[in-house]
Parts: sequence; C-alpha cells; structure tokens
Amino acid sequence: MRQNVGSADSFIRFLVGTAFLLNIIILEPSAVGTIVLLALGCVFMATAGTHYCPLYSPLGICTTGEDCSVEEAAETKE
Repeated sequence: MRQNVGSADSFIRFLVGTAFLLNIIILEPSAVGTIVLLALGCVFMATAGTHYCPLYSPLGICTTGEDCSVEEAAETKE
C-alpha cells in the first residue's frame, strides 16, 4: 500500500474526523445519525493515520509531493 496522502491532507483529515466524532456528543443524533457520523469519523481518522486513501488511487490523486503513478506502484509489486 503506497502512501498517497500528504502531511497537510492528513492533518485536515484528522481534524474533520475529530469533528464528526465530536458531533455525536454535541448534536446527540438518532441511531442512524450516530452510525453515519461514527463511520465517517472513523474513515477519516483511519486514512489520516495510514496516509492512504483508497479513493485517491483510481482518481490518480497524490498529495505527498512525490510521483504516485499507478504504473510505478505496479512495478514495485513485481
């Protein structure tokens, strides 16, 4: 798994994930709202911690400042 999330992007994801999780406490949503906010918060926190976003790969986005091309990742696996 090649990193495709840079440090600034990771920090923003951490803040957004924290905001989603804090909204569970502040807003006291229904059960469905709690599950949605919990899932979004955990996804953002996980992608911030691993520095990898699965959605970035097919879209060809890389915020690390390096070349994160798909061909290069395929060559390293072989």
